[in-house]
Amino acid sequence: MLLEQRQEEIVQLLMKEKSVKTSTLCGLFSASRETIRRDLEALEGQGMLKRIHGGAMRLDSSPGSVEPVQESTAVYTSFDQRRKEHSLSKEEVALEAAGYILEGQVIALDSGTTSLELARVVKSRFHRLTVVTNSLSIANELADAEGITLILTGGIYSPEEKACLSDMATLILSRINIDILFLTTCGISVNRGITYQRMEDLVVQDKFMEASDETIVIADSSKLGVNSLVRMCGIEQVSRIITDSSAAVEQIAAFEEAGIPVVVSRKR
Repeated sequence: MLLEQRQEEIVQLLMKEKSVKTSTLCGLFSASRETIRRDLEALEGQGMLKRIHGGAMRLDSSPGSVEPVQESTAVYTSFDQRRKEHSLSKEEVALEAAGYILEGQVIALDSGTTSLELARVVKSRFHRLTVVTNSLSIANELADAEGITLILTGGIYSPEEKACLSDMATLILSRINIDILFLTTCGISVNRGITYQRMEDLVVQDKFMEASDETIVIADSSKLGVNSLVRMCGIEQVSRIITDSSAAVEQIAAFEEAGIPVVVSRKR
């Protein structure tokens, strides 16, 4: 059973039952406790349920309510909050992604926290590279990097994202040719494609993609099979996904069956 189908059935089960045990889900889906744990973590992140000791419970709309859970998305979290989440996994992804960069190329790094990790790797490993970004955090990281030509998009600054997200930030991108865009995301699934928390996130991402010869998604495994609020595009527009070593076999299989290669980080 594909990951997305299993998670949907978990939600459907919680519409009928107030709570469910992990052991029950393991038996129902012939899955390991680790697989079910990742499913419940992902669904909790989307606001679909609440994890409890030994299982999960339905999120009722009010005390004593028995209304079924409605499809929803994760509450917006700022850049600073996201930096603290899955940090080791993001480091893994960044180290693996750097292997797809060649000296002398032009790469684009968006304003995601995994992009910041990749900027740190780039700073230590490359000496002849052009980096285009809308992220002030990445700009600060690379400002003193020898051999790195830094191009900032400019635009209206968003303190929550530490980046420029307005239409003004896209004006320069029509004049730049980018070899590789390393695209971060709030969620990526076979059915819904690449999704984000807010509509504002899409403006610059779209233009980055248009200016790039290749788009590689860099996402820790908690984002795989997850749908966030706003859809950007289908998965057919990316060349591959790079993720961390905690990715489950079924998470990877869902994308590879759809024709999208998944590169799993080798722990270093």
